[in-house]
Amino acid sequence: MRIDTAAADLVSLHTMNRRLLLASAAVAATVLAAAPARAHHSANAEFDTQKVVVITGVLTKLESVSPHSWWYLDVKGPDGKVTPWKLESNSPQGLIRLGVKVKSDVKVGETYTFRISPAWKDPDGAKLGWMRAFTINGKEYVLTEL
Repeated sequence: MRIDTAAADLVSLHTMNRRLLLASAAVAATVLAAAPARAHHSANAEFDTQKVVVITGVLTKLESVSPHSWWYLDVKGPDGKVTPWKLESNSPQGLIRLGVKVKSDVKVGETYTFRISPAWKDPDGAKLGWMRAFTINGKEYVLTEL
């Protein structure tokens, strides 16, 4: 009689372990699937999308990375003072869909004009903006109309 009870306990323990493993895997899959959505933000959360500013500056660096590209430029003000800007833009794939050939059309050291929405709060030492449109060789590429 004891052997039957021990065998039943072993089967019960195996079943519990299997259920626990499946439940853990389901929780892990849910957390991992939600991570990218949780990490992404609305433009309205960080930028004043009701405001549009036009800036012209020299491109100093371009990070063409997903999920958003980053454009760094130096903008000279009316007083001659240069202010660094960091602009958040579409993903590399989004730029390609617009017809922008980043590797051949966009060059560090060149001057470009941008329509942006400025950040609610700038990081130390720079200004931050959300790129709505930019002009290359006289052609305006509209990225976002908010």
